[in-house]
Amino acid sequence: MAHKFDVKRAEILDSPDRIQFLNPDSILDRIGLDREMILADLGCGTGFFTIPASLRVKKVYALDVQQEMLDILQDKIKKQKIANIETILSEESSIPLPDGSVDVLLMANVFHELEDRSAILKEGKRILSSRGKLAIVDWKKIEMDFGPPVEERLAEEEVISVCKDSGFELAVRSDAGPYNYLLVFDCIKHLQMNPSTN
Repeated sequence: MAHKFDVKRAEILDSPDRIQFLNPDSILDRIGLDREMILADLGCGTGFFTIPASLRVKKVYALDVQQEMLDILQDKIKKQKIANIETILSEESSIPLPDGSVDVLLMANVFHELEDRSAILKEGKRILSSRGKLAIVDWKKIEMDFGPPVEERLAEEEVISVCKDSGFELAVRSDAGPYNYLLVFDCIKHLQMNPSTN
């Protein structure tokens, strides 16, 4: 990733003020989840989306490249006695999950940080099921007093373009609050045809 969120500032991720402008329940409702789904929250941090998602789906894989973030989340899981979240230490260019094992891949305020977006999208396509969805929440490319610098942000059209190039089809495009957007893509998996034996 271009930069990692400083774990020393982790309390910001759980600030009540954050819910005022980035409501995880409202956003998750728009993704279209159901109780039979398995969701992977890539770059889960301290679980801002992970924990609300666990109430809506069968299982959540919470992945992050920082063990300290996962430790904070693990403490929350224990305190709240949540049984359907599995925390996994991830890598920056690969996702340690089996092929076709996930119905929804969520990346919330992560996509702009990725150094090799195509590699992660390729991995995303690999782990997603045939009905899989990719959900990206990220910062609008506008000047504001908080969040990443505007030059590090990605406009919606940039994200849509790179996702389409990687075989994803846009299904939902909406605001995710005053400062963020939500893009949901369907994973298009083409059947592999056996070469002709003629």
